[in-house]
Amino acid sequence: MVSIFTYGSLMFHQVWSRVVAGSYERCEALLQGYDRKAVRGETYPVLIPSSLLSQVQGIVYCDVSSSDLARLDHFEGEYYFRKTEQIITEEKKADTAEVYVLKEEYYSIISHKAWDPVHFSMTGIHLFLHRFMDTDKQ
Repeated sequence: MVSIFTYGSLMFHQVWSRVVAGSYERCEALLQGYDRKAVRGETYPVLIPSSLLSQVQGIVYCDVSSSDLARLDHFEGEYYFRKTEQIITEEKKADTAEVYVLKEEYYSIISHKAWDPVHFSMTGIHLFLHRFMDTDKQ
């Protein structure tokens, strides 16, 4: 079992609960050395390596089962690779988690805009759920 750091749509229960079967403890965490960017023409973000001063706030789900990890890999698709990174939990403890990072060959989809989780929660999530979740039941 592994921990998963989420930084986009999977931070939201409405999306997470449609992808995985299990129930997991979660907490806020920071990932350093990455930037979260919007995707051109989409409501979801991507994660790309950046300077050590950059950081992304997200949600970590703990002890995710291997079957749910396979579901998450399928959900993330071919644009991402999963790697282990160090995170800082809300209790200021260092830990490790798996994170989905955009593959370099797909950098052309990146917008120059940062992705805003508040905007997503108010408007983008509804479009995202309709476009990606209603047609791709796990």
